[in-house]
Amino acid sequence: MNQLIKNRKIFVFLAFIILTMCTIYYFRILPKSVDGWSDKIIPYESSRKMDDLVKLEFNDSEKSTSKKFNSVFKYFLRANINYKSKGGALVFYPGEVSNKGRYVNGIEGFARFFPMASSWMYSNNTDEISLDGKNVNIAELLKMGLLNGTSPGNTEFWGEVKNKDQRIVEAADIALGLWLSKEYIWNTLRETDKTQVINWLNSCVSKEIVDNNWNLFPITIVKCLEALGHVNQQNIEYINQLYSRYKKEHYIGNGWFDDPPNGLDYYNAWSIHYSLFWLDQIDPDFDPEFIRSSHKEFLEFYKYFFGPYGYPIMGRSVCYRLAAPTPIVSGSLINPEVVSKGLAKRTLEQTWKHFINKNSLKDGKFTQGYYEDDYGLLDGYSGAGSCLWSLRSLIVAYYVDKKISLYDSEDELLPVERKNYSITNNTIGWSIYGDSLSKTIILKIESNKNNQIHKLINYDRIDQIKESIFKRPFRPNNKKALYKNYEYSSRADVIINN
Repeated sequence: MNQLIKNRKIFVFLAFIILTMCTIYYFRILPKSVDGWSDKIIPYESSRKMDDLVKLEFNDSEKSTSKKFNSVFKYFLRANINYKSKGGALVFYPGEVSNKGRYVNGIEGFARFFPMASSWMYSNNTDEISLDGKNVNIAELLKMGLLNGTSPGNTEFWGEVKNKDQRIVEAADIALGLWLSKEYIWNTLRETDKTQVINWLNSCVSKEIVDNNWNLFPITIVKCLEALGHVNQQNIEYINQLYSRYKKEHYIGNGWFDDPPNGLDYYNAWSIHYSLFWLDQIDPDFDPEFIRSSHKEFLEFYKYFFGPYGYPIMGRSVCYRLAAPTPIVSGSLINPEVVSKGLAKRTLEQTWKHFINKNSLKDGKFTQGYYEDDYGLLDGYSGAGSCLWSLRSLIVAYYVDKKISLYDSEDELLPVERKNYSITNNTIGWSIYGDSLSKTIILKIESNKNNQIHKLINYDRIDQIKESIFKRPFRPNNKKALYKNYEYSSRADVIINN
């Protein structure tokens, strides 16, 4: 009898523990999970075949640069069509979800493709393309998503914008896409539709933002709307003050900006100078002297970073890696005395060729790593659609090609293909070394000279278990490996396979 009572007490105690754990899980842990974590997006049926095809076409020496990048555009357009939602406002790519959740990743999927498609239309003077034997109207495809995404009553509405909201980032890309495709999308909208789009974009302007490259997003939105005929004097005064403060507090000199939280990295290339270039194109009177001179100074050092086998990777947002040549391409338009068309073309084409051959394109999207998927290099804020920022080098390239026939220019050898070099930028304390024999490029960060070597922490089984329990990203913090080493090499195995 005593044993029975004892067993019953043990059972009650265990039941209590289990009930308590279940309660904590369902009421404390699950609410912190990200939406759509358990949803799995299946690659479309012929996606692997298309991976092989784009690689084959990009390596075809008989194809012109224009045709190669047209193949890349079709590759991403095909994926957009296959992965888009019914209303077209969300594009859900297969892959890992960010800590923002799958819905926001779907907005990224739309927004980050939008300006590339718009730039392609601008460059090719058409909104139609033949894809897999069918005629596709790109403008109508994008317009459907745009109107559904900005309609509060629609099931695919992009949502109310809050402070430090990822939607602010995406709104800048959408605004840029509208400016680039003005003839094909904006000019065809009804006034009520324009008002709807303007209202959503304006809702992104006055919100609190992260004090780094994010400062340029509301500025881009307002300048694009102004160029499209919508002038909001209050917003214009706000962005002018914002821009003045941003330059004063974050510009280091010699073309480089401090970009919190980590200071100096490739955000100078694929976000800051990218945004400044577009502001200069949208409104040539905005700040031409500073934008063009800082771009020039930046390129005088940065153009030495690239070789036929990539560039020395470091810093966060590694999966944006194909956007790194962006300011080289824009420089061929606004700073031709520093970067010729031939150098810009070769930098762009060799960078894309290198990463394509290293399997960085998969299932119609960019892999979530440096070459193939590597979640140890994937930031918590990055989902599958996030990596489409890698398209930024092409967004600029299609635009620049129309202006100066970039793709038809004669190749100019990269600096590392001509001679050895050793160049130091004293303003930021970085030195770049090129070996013409091996074509290897090494970046040395002087402030890290006495640091120990920091190796990458791998994404492992424990991370996977934590993610399956908490249903949100648990990826290793590799800040030390990506920011605190003394040397970074274009031989990516020095970092990736350490």
